[in-house]
Amino acid sequence: MPNGAPPETIPATFKTVFFVVVGLTILSFLGLAVLAIFGDKGTSEAQIGMFQKSFFAACNFGWQAGLGAILGLIGGKVTS
Repeated sequence: MPNGAPPETIPATFKTVFFVVVGLTILSFLGLAVLAIFGDKGTSEAQIGMFQKSFFAACNFGWQAGLGAILGLIGGKVTS
């Protein structure tokens, strides 16, 4: 904001995309938390069901990709 110029406004499309990514990232974290709290009491790899393994993999990828997307969106907005 050099020379007293008004602050730049953030477009509505950016806000929408940002909040959708944040929401999906939070859902992925919640999925992992639910799985950790209410998951099977399996003590070995053979006792854990295929659906549970797939759900864990999807939620794990979701929060990692979401965090990367959030950082990318913020970084891209800062540099533009």
